[in-house]
Amino acid sequence: MGKGVYIIQLDNQQGVFYPGQIVAGRVELQLEKETKARAIYLEFHGFSEVHWTETRRTKNGSHTKHYRNDETYFRQKISLFGKEQTGQDETKLQPGSYAYPFAIQLPPNIPSSYEARIGRVRYMLKSYIDIPWGFDKQTKRMITVVNLFDLNTRPETVNGATCSDQKTLCCLCCESDPISATVTIDRTGYVPGEAVPFRAEINNQSNREMTCSKAQLNMVVSYHARSKTRRVTNTLNELRHGNIEGGGTDQWSNERLHIPAVPPSYLLGCNIIDIKYFLTIVVDPSGIGFDLNVPVEVVIGSIPLATIAQQHGFVLPTAPTAPPPKEGLNPNPNPAFPPPPPGAPSGLYGDAFMPQNQPNVTMAESAFGRMSTKEDGDTQDTSGATDFAPVYTYYNWDKPDPNNTYSIHMDEGNITN
Repeated sequence: MGKGVYIIQLDNQQGVFYPGQIVAGRVELQLEKETKARAIYLEFHGFSEVHWTETRRTKNGSHTKHYRNDETYFRQKISLFGKEQTGQDETKLQPGSYAYPFAIQLPPNIPSSYEARIGRVRYMLKSYIDIPWGFDKQTKRMITVVNLFDLNTRPETVNGATCSDQKTLCCLCCESDPISATVTIDRTGYVPGEAVPFRAEINNQSNREMTCSKAQLNMVVSYHARSKTRRVTNTLNELRHGNIEGGGTDQWSNERLHIPAVPPSYLLGCNIIDIKYFLTIVVDPSGIGFDLNVPVEVVIGSIPLATIAQQHGFVLPTAPTAPPPKEGLNPNPNPAFPPPPPGAPSGLYGDAFMPQNQPNVTMAESAFGRMSTKEDGDTQDTSGATDFAPVYTYYNWDKPDPNNTYSIHMDEGNITN
C-alpha cells in the first residue's frame, strides 16, 4: 500500500450527532502502488468503560488490583469492498483514488460522549484493509454523540435551593463553638455558558481563625466497576475569600461561578458512569481540622429552561416535528423517529438539528481538553486521530465571543482523578 492516504470522511464534517441520527460518509483510499486486498471493512462501535488500579503494600511487596466495567450500546461491521462485491477472494487495487460510502443509523437513547482518564463513553468508526500475507492497515475516526438533556423535562429545576451545615473543632480535647455556613441559589437548572449566581453566609462562632472560605463549582463523577465504585471530584471553577477571625462572619452576595463546556448531569443512558454537579461553600480552618463543606446540587442540561431562553431571545416550540428521513435510511417504523431535540429553541437548530452560526450559541470542546484514544489493538499502521475531545452545547450568554468557548480548559491542578 505504501504511504498513500487512508481516512474516514463524514458528510457532517463537525462529527456531532444525536441519538437516532444517521452517520453517513465514506472511506477514502489513495494508493501510490498496486495493492492486493481481500476486503475493506468498517466497524462502528459505541461503548462505555471504566478502569482503574489500586496498589496495596503487603508483607511480600505490593499487590495491584484492577477494577473494570463496560457497556456496549451497539457494534456493527459492514463490508465496503470484498468478495461480496467482486466475487473474488482477493483483488489487485491499482494506484489511484477510491471512495466507499456508508450510512449507519445510531440507536435511540444512547448517552452523550464523555472522555476522562479512568472512564469514557466513546463512539468510534474504524476501517481496516485485509491484506493477504501482510499487515492489515487501519484508520479510525471518533464522533461526538450529544444526548440532549432538556431542563424543561425537569420543571423543579426552576426552583431555588438552600443548604446549611455546621461543625465543631476540637482543640486540646475541648470542643469549640460551631462554624456554620448557608448557601442559596435561586434556581437549580443551568446550561454550559451560564454563570450560577449564589448567596452564602459563614458564621465562625469558634475562637479559631478560618484561613479562607471558597466557593467551588464541582463535578462529581461516580465510576461503577463490577465490585467497587470510585468517586472523583473535579473543580471546574473557584472563587476565594480571605480569612475569618474567631467570632467573625463572611458574606457572599452577587457572586457568580461560570459553567464551562461539560457533559449534562447524570450522563443519561449510561449505567456505569454517573455525573452530578454541586456549588459548594468550603470553610478552611487554620491549623489541624477538616474543612466544612456545604454543597447544593446544580443540574446542568443541554437545553435551557424556557423562561431563561426567552430572556435571551429564544422561543421554545411546544410540539417540535422531525424532518422527513432520507430515502431508504430510516428502518424504524415510527415516522417521528428520530425526533428533533425536544424543546429545542426556535432558531437554534436547523434541519440537521445542529446549532446554527449564531453569536451566542455553539458547540464547544470539552473543558477537560483532549484525551488519548490509543487502544491496545492499535499499531504503527493505525492512522486517524490519536486524541479526541467531545463537544457540548454551549451558550455564550455571559461571554458573547463564541471563539472563546474553545479556549476553555480546566486547570489540571484541580483535577483529582
